[in-house]
Amino acid sequence: MEPTPQQELERFFAEVAPRLDTAQTLDDELDRQLARRFNVFRYLRTDEMGFSKMIADLLDPAGDHGQGAAFLKLLTEKLDFAKGVNIDHAKVQTERQIDVGRLDIAVEIDGSHCLAIENKSNFAGDQESQVESYLRWLKRQYRRSLLIYLSPTGYGPSEASVDAETIRDLATETPRRFVIMPCDASDASEDGFDSLRLSFSLVDWLADCRRNCDVDRLRWYLREVETHCQQTYGGYIVTDSKKKAVEDFLRGDRRNLAVALAVHETWRELAPRIKQEFLGLIWKQLKRELPEDMDKSLGYSEGGWSHICIRRNGWRRYDAKKPFTWLYMEDQSKGGTKWKIGVVSPPPSSVSKDDRERRDRLQEKLGQLGKKQSHLWPYWEWVDARYQNWNPLIPQIGEELREGGGEITNYFVGKFKEIADQTICIIDSIDGR
Repeated sequence: MEPTPQQELERFFAEVAPRLDTAQTLDDELDRQLARRFNVFRYLRTDEMGFSKMIADLLDPAGDHGQGAAFLKLLTEKLDFAKGVNIDHAKVQTERQIDVGRLDIAVEIDGSHCLAIENKSNFAGDQESQVESYLRWLKRQYRRSLLIYLSPTGYGPSEASVDAETIRDLATETPRRFVIMPCDASDASEDGFDSLRLSFSLVDWLADCRRNCDVDRLRWYLREVETHCQQTYGGYIVTDSKKKAVEDFLRGDRRNLAVALAVHETWRELAPRIKQEFLGLIWKQLKRELPEDMDKSLGYSEGGWSHICIRRNGWRRYDAKKPFTWLYMEDQSKGGTKWKIGVVSPPPSSVSKDDRERRDRLQEKLGQLGKKQSHLWPYWEWVDARYQNWNPLIPQIGEELREGGGEITNYFVGKFKEIADQTICIIDSIDGR
């Protein structure tokens, strides 16, 4: 009698679990002896500017790495850019000032070509018409140019930065003037940028650099940068020991491979649903914790952005077309891997003259709380690093969904309420009727 799919799954997990336990024991011993999870970049500057400098130094033929244009050549060949042009004397700049802003990284080759990188590795938002302006400037200045939009998981720029019609035109252009590069393997769903997204990531290029380098110190450094990117942008990294244990098990029986395929295909659809259901659980608990006169909404917008937004019914609009001030919890990565909580309000430059003074006072008062600020977020914080990326937390999140709450739920509800308690009275005093 043939086993049922349920029986096959039970057998599969019953047999693979002890192998993973054995691999974990081995991992613990290797960590004790080799400190494999230690990464020096956790203690160094890895914000947007620091990360740009790190990439620019590798691309610079005159860089201290002493490898000349070897690393730049590996990237230009992957991009099919500047073919036949001498790259040995390329000039590399960070924060290059141009008449429409600053290019995070600019690699000028032979005076006629420019490889530019817009670095969003820190999940920074786009400025108004940012990509559009950079593309126009590069086209005027150089015979051939290529703008790389470097984002954590391969998502593209916002419509405020470049409109949909321009994106469609860019997708059909040859040679390419604009591409999107993920920091690590892309998990971006179909979002209108598929034809512009590169088939390789920043981590892939770094690995190429490491493999083509004979200097031990540099290989160690490149490996550390790779690991930093994988840990920051790739989510949970299954160790080699566990991969080997699972691979040996899967190869041992064709039925195991069939079950693994079914689990893989189901997981791809299940994981995003679990994240959305968990956001709903947080929202449900917040509704009980916050004052009754707060207007609370939960949203999943196209492209994967997820958010909870809350405002007091008495807060005023800035004008007929602009929204209210909101308390916001938002996923900045479009994949449930980069959460921030704070206050969102229309940028001062976008409101009417009559409302600008009120918006400026809001920015000033919230700024006195000493947290992060931007033109759109007059107050915000990243959530704790332990809860930033939901991918490795999905087993625990699934359990909290069944139990109706737990450690992670309590953290997000508590953090949102803490920020609400700090900011609502300030918003009341400025935006209240």
